[in-house]
Amino acid sequence: MSAHAPYDEFVAASPQGTIFCRSWWLDATAGPGGWRHADVCDADGRLVATWPAAVRSTRFGDVLTGAPLTPYLGPLLSAGDGRQRRSREVDQLESLADALKPYAHIDARCSPRLDYWAPLAWHGFSQTSHYTWRLEDVSDEEAAFAGLQNSTRRQVAKAQSSGLVVEPASVDDLLALQRQTFERQEAGGTGAPEAVVRRVAAAVDANDSGEILAARDDAGRVHSASLFVHDERTTWYLLGASDTELRASGSASLLMWEGIRRAGARGTAFDFEGSMLRHLERFVRNFGGEPVPYSIVRHTPSRQWRWRVAAGRALGG
Repeated sequence: MSAHAPYDEFVAASPQGTIFCRSWWLDATAGPGGWRHADVCDADGRLVATWPAAVRSTRFGDVLTGAPLTPYLGPLLSAGDGRQRRSREVDQLESLADALKPYAHIDARCSPRLDYWAPLAWHGFSQTSHYTWRLEDVSDEEAAFAGLQNSTRRQVAKAQSSGLVVEPASVDDLLALQRQTFERQEAGGTGAPEAVVRRVAAAVDANDSGEILAARDDAGRVHSASLFVHDERTTWYLLGASDTELRASGSASLLMWEGIRRAGARGTAFDFEGSMLRHLERFVRNFGGEPVPYSIVRHTPSRQWRWRVAAGRALGG
């Protein structure tokens, strides 16, 4: 049995638990020694709450953050409803705030299912709300397609009528398009590190938790490629790129629709993975979802770390 077995079992049962909290995912993104989880147990030693985070050691103390290609981490609480739910969550969040110590700084992008963060405020945390777009029920394919904006349905139809087909692709296909995208950007972005993308793709394949799909034409050219990942409850669009010379083909819309369609067949919700970038927000909004808030919580007990951050900002870093 894995040393993380009790933790992974709790992740699977927690309302806030996702694929991004599983030990195998964090081993792939943060590295086997690059993350930890602070736990709260009941009187019988059973895990009742946990907080996974990537960890980096500094001379000021540990810095706890998210991991690459990992949209959500943060607190994971026990399942259960009833009149005692909020009291239980308050106790668990306050206990987790203590269990995390000591640290110099913590920054956590929490699951959208963490909908009450006030107990962390009592321990010095601040909070910012961001949004993801979600489709909670895509089990009816016809209804899901009807929910797309007219312009998006036209893009999908255009791609299909031009002969583009969606099929499994390799991580090399995805990385080649990602490389091309950032090489052409004047600002010089880099995207997710290729080594991390390769590790995640391999781990997803080994755990049967996702797939890379590509839209190809009849000449074999890849117009777009995307990585979709899923657990028992949700499918996420995690990463994608398109050929910069073939973007007008509608391939990106076709691939996103295929991801949604497969999520419906799988019986999961579909999450567009929380982008706040304007051009991406407009694109995903046209697929008919709803905006769902999630919290980013932060706390910096270390005065030296606060000074370092402030100095970096003053210097434009």
